[in-house]
Amino acid sequence: MNDFRDYYRNDLNMEDNQAPSVGMFPQILRSSYSSFRFSSFKKPPSLFSHVDDILKGSSEKTLNKDIFSNVNRCFEQLSKISRIFSVFSSDNESEKDIDEMIRKRDRKLVLTMVNEGFTELLDLTNELPIGMSLPILESLQGVEMILLRQLKIGHLPIAFTLIGRSDLAEMEAIRRGIKKSPGPTSSLARFQGSNPVFTNIESKKNENIFASKNMLEDTEKDGLMPLEMYSSMLFPSDKRMREAVRSLRSSRPILLRVQRSPEVSDHDFEHVKQEKLLLLCRRTLANSVGRGMLTLGTTQPVLAEAFPIPDLCLKGRVPPTNASLALDLNGAPPNMTMWPEFHNGVAAGLRIGLGQKQGVRDNINKITRTWIVYNRSNPQTSNNSATNQNRNSNASQINNERMNHSHGGFLMALGLQGHLSSLVVTDIYDYLTQGDTTTTVGVLLGMAATKRSTCDPSASKMLCLHIPSLLPPSFSAIEVPSVAQAAAVAGVGLLYQGSSHRLMTEFLLNEIGKRPTSDHSSHDREGYAMLCGISLGMVNLSKATSDDDLTPSRIGGGGLSDLHVEERLSRYILGGRDDFESRSRREAAERANASGAGFSEPEQCSRISEGDSINTDLTAPAATLALGLMYLRTGNKPIVSILNLPDTHFLLDYVRPDLLMLRIISRSLILWDDVEPTAEWIDAQIPDVVQESYDELKSNALRASGFMPNDEDISSADKEQSEADYPVDWRAIRQFYIYTVAGGCFGMGLRYAGTANPQAAAAIAERLCEFHKLREENDPVSIARKPERPILEMCLGCVAISLAMVMAGTGDVETMRLLREIRWRCDDDVRYGHHMAYGSALGLLFLGGGSCTLGREPEDIAALLLSFFPRYPIDTNDNQFHLQPLRHFYALAVRNNELETIDVDTRKPVFVPIEIEFKDKSKKKMKLTAPCLLPNEHIISHIRLDSDRYYPIEFRMPKRLSSVSKSSYTSILVKKKSGVLSYVQDPHSRRSLLIQSGGSKSGSTLELIQSFTEDPTLLAFAKYLCDDKKLPTIVRYGSRSGFGNSFEEFCASVLHECQTEEKPDLLPLYLSLYFWITTSESNSIQGASSCSVWDIRLIESYYSRSDNFSSSSRLMSTDFVALLSENMDRILSQQ
Repeated sequence: MNDFRDYYRNDLNMEDNQAPSVGMFPQILRSSYSSFRFSSFKKPPSLFSHVDDILKGSSEKTLNKDIFSNVNRCFEQLSKISRIFSVFSSDNESEKDIDEMIRKRDRKLVLTMVNEGFTELLDLTNELPIGMSLPILESLQGVEMILLRQLKIGHLPIAFTLIGRSDLAEMEAIRRGIKKSPGPTSSLARFQGSNPVFTNIESKKNENIFASKNMLEDTEKDGLMPLEMYSSMLFPSDKRMREAVRSLRSSRPILLRVQRSPEVSDHDFEHVKQEKLLLLCRRTLANSVGRGMLTLGTTQPVLAEAFPIPDLCLKGRVPPTNASLALDLNGAPPNMTMWPEFHNGVAAGLRIGLGQKQGVRDNINKITRTWIVYNRSNPQTSNNSATNQNRNSNASQINNERMNHSHGGFLMALGLQGHLSSLVVTDIYDYLTQGDTTTTVGVLLGMAATKRSTCDPSASKMLCLHIPSLLPPSFSAIEVPSVAQAAAVAGVGLLYQGSSHRLMTEFLLNEIGKRPTSDHSSHDREGYAMLCGISLGMVNLSKATSDDDLTPSRIGGGGLSDLHVEERLSRYILGGRDDFESRSRREAAERANASGAGFSEPEQCSRISEGDSINTDLTAPAATLALGLMYLRTGNKPIVSILNLPDTHFLLDYVRPDLLMLRIISRSLILWDDVEPTAEWIDAQIPDVVQESYDELKSNALRASGFMPNDEDISSADKEQSEADYPVDWRAIRQFYIYTVAGGCFGMGLRYAGTANPQAAAAIAERLCEFHKLREENDPVSIARKPERPILEMCLGCVAISLAMVMAGTGDVETMRLLREIRWRCDDDVRYGHHMAYGSALGLLFLGGGSCTLGREPEDIAALLLSFFPRYPIDTNDNQFHLQPLRHFYALAVRNNELETIDVDTRKPVFVPIEIEFKDKSKKKMKLTAPCLLPNEHIISHIRLDSDRYYPIEFRMPKRLSSVSKSSYTSILVKKKSGVLSYVQDPHSRRSLLIQSGGSKSGSTLELIQSFTEDPTLLAFAKYLCDDKKLPTIVRYGSRSGFGNSFEEFCASVLHECQTEEKPDLLPLYLSLYFWITTSESNSIQGASSCSVWDIRLIESYYSRSDNFSSSSRLMSTDFVALLSENMDRILSQQ
């Protein structure tokens, strides 16, 4: 017993008169003290001795790891420590690979510490002595992420926190739904993250830069200025986004530069300027569609305020005085700005976001009916509006009409994002009864998009009320605008999408070939029939099988076999007698006579009489697209045979040229897997007879211009053609060629939409340059091959849209240069629809500011076909061939695939190189710099960080991503290593702490460290403990103890070492050891605690064994450990 008492008295550094005796203990503890037999131990029990034996690898242990667990709860902490250090025991002596043994031990250590309740590194340094915390810290530093993945699911976030990876811990919590995703960062944070001016040190010197609020505020309320700042990290090396914003802005006066001849009078010159301004304003009015794509999902609404809708500025800015010239609308067509204002409202509403990130998804619940209705009654003032140019008593009424049109588009935009579900039936009734045509169209399409694929009965009734064919005979006299009927039919396709609903299938099939029953129903028949066909395809979207037969029962699971859908669609394409329509009209007449209505014949149209034959000019486009959507991705060859192209001049005379384009598009939809991203595939879509005749046009032009002899260079095909008896329609040949090429490009664009496939983009860009050359050049060959200008412009816009679909969201510079060159022409031949196509292509290229791409699911392809149907309006009021509001339905196919990297410490976006591995192993790994646009997630296998400045992260993309889990894979939290700068501050790795500390001769430690970290602990350490004059270039051990000449110099040295070697948690340990050595040196060993001696002994014991640590993860250098041992031996030798 005396041996034990002496041991603990010496251990606690107590005198004899201070040692406790048995009588000092309470009576309740005397029995326990006397009954406990210390003699069972060979030597006094000491936790330090026990840990020392473990670290040395001794076979004899002083204590058992569970010795304290059954004695008293006072020993709970000692029991934890004993169980933790039992992991360091040599239980794997048979393991030959030391590194593998250390990895297994480290994994077991993490699991043990988590079970014992240790959750942070700060717990180690606060609760354990230095000699015990150092081995644990060193083991945690060497833990590999792949080993952590094998831990229990519930322990992962805690384990990541324990090893100092707060980024992985928070990402795992986000993936489990415990925390919310940080979501997209603000525009100001993006701008600061891409600008080296806003570094820690430089920001103080340049704090007045960008201080003006005008640079941060969206003064024009169109979202383009914040977008330019937001996309500064996506495109940091050039000003492509600024050029896109300038091209699609419609809220500023247009630069109007008109040359004046000397003989032109002032009156005539003003007339010339108005004509030029009208042409430029035509492009301004068409920019809203492209601007909606550009600003898609880039802002969040303030629900306490009305959402701003920018003005359409129809003014010119005349240099050199920049005087403002307003467009004279007196000579303009009536309702010139009605549908452009509608598009303007849609573009403004699409800024709110698509709800695909968790932070955006929450807004679906936030947007209420009160806020939506409040925006309707918002009396915004318009200082720049073209409608306020007329200073008369009707200005207020005109402004109200303009706001009604804009609000109708705003409602449709909310519906495209799923926000209209908050409206009640009474709100919808008010909109439909009190609103104008644009509001009706916006509500119908918005509600259908909100309820897409749900077959909602209430939405179905609302749509059917606007389709006269679905109303009872007594309601047939109600006049419904043709655009509202077309919108309702398109809404039926969305509402019943993929359902194979029998009633709607039969109705839409009949509507394709319906004859006009009144003069009113003859308006916009082409667009109505085409939408019936697309809606029919959407109702039965990809429902047909890939069997090579024409069995009608293959569609809709056999429930539509009696409708003979394929047979009737084939007749709609090829023409003939419509027996079904004749029978339907006869039955309608019989029902009318039986009802005793007082008339024997139903109402008929006095303008059009088509007889019993099918008008293929109306039915063929609808039936062609319906077959393509119904048999999407099936590869059904018999159905494709219906869509075969003519192969002789005789057959070409019976097909309209633009129908060949639609047939090629539908064939590419059906033969989805056969579409190849090559120019040869596009050439293969051109019929041989068309290609040969088109080549002969070139030969004839060269011979006529004298560049080719008449008797030479004439192919056999040309000779056979010249000898043919059947005459060749050269005008039709030009049209057939350009339509087939445009159709091949559009089919390839749908097939590779959102993939950024370089081969597909190159093939389409080649055709785009070819068409652009035809438009611009006037050489003999171009003149001979050039079709009519409107056809050329339409096909040029179709090819531009196709290229933009492939490169959607990428912001590719080469593609942008092509599109900018194409859209630059502005004359009488470039119509409103052509400007809309070019602007849409540019906006699609920068979709969502470069953060979005296009999906490739069947419903996405249907939405793209509905939106980018290659027939654009002639003027602002044209809805004859396609309903203008449907141009915004691309939003249903948009996917937010931006990968954003956020620093977990600063919460700011940063640049980080990443590497993407695809599921298709034949594809090469892609290297990008985040933030960036990812390919579609279903083709990605792994994403990993490819940077030596940030801690490694690697994760595998799951097969299916929910809205919550997707946010954890598109917003990655990263942790920067110590001693390095970000890629904005140091793009070429020339300013690391290791390089600067070796070469820097001036500057304080605080200024240097402040550039590399924002950790308040490290900054306070540098400010209060280090020398603020300069950082020593070489660590000097000049004093007797070897720790340098001064305390400040020692602190600066260890701070530099901890920062460069990634061990900031070692700073408290260094300071404790320094103070113990210096205190013991001055006050002798008797003034120090034995715990400090044990700390140095445990450190020496731990590093004495090579199997305790890995050479790559050693925290304390060999020199420092040797220095500690030397000082300890010297101090002990003096006693």
